[in-house]
Order: sequence, then C-alpha cells, then structure tokens
Amino acid sequence: MSSLSCRQCGHPIKYDKKHISQRTGKKIPLDVETNEPHGCQTRRDQQHEKETFAEQQQPQTQQKRYFQCNKGCGQEIYFDASNKSQQTHSLK
Repeated sequence: MSSLSCRQCGHPIKYDKKHISQRTGKKIPLDVETNEPHGCQTRRDQQHEKETFAEQQQPQTQQKRYFQCNKGCGQEIYFDASNKSQQTHSLK
C-alpha cells in the first residue's frame, strides 16, 4: 500500500476507482481510516480566508456610467447604479 498524504494538511489519503468526480472525471481523495471523501479542513480554511480577503478588497464606491444627455443640454450625465429607481442628473 502506498503512503499518500494530503498536500494541504498532511493526513493520509488514498484513491479508489469507485470514487470519481462526475464534474472533472478525476479520482476523489479518500480518508484512509473512514474510506469517505477527504474533507480537508485546512483547504476549507484557506478558501474562506481568500473569500474574506476578496470581499475586503472590493471597492466601496459604485462605478458611475457617464452618457451624453439627450434632453438638449449636451452635458455628460451619470446614473447611480446603487439606486436604479432614481436617476441622477449631474455635471461631471
């Protein structure tokens, strides 16, 4: 028997021909003791940290889309994407 271990947490894992991902066609890593899919806690923690970091890095201000006013004034106007029910007419 080979001694494979998870790259993330180091726990022993194994592969079985019966456990293949429907989506990717790859074998799913299994816990040696339980013969169940390996639910790596380290990987989940790292994924959660990435998601949290990405949420914190998103800009807090909404982007404004500028257009040429078609009501005759010819000025640039913008519509506030955060409030779609109210259109804002403003000079740039």
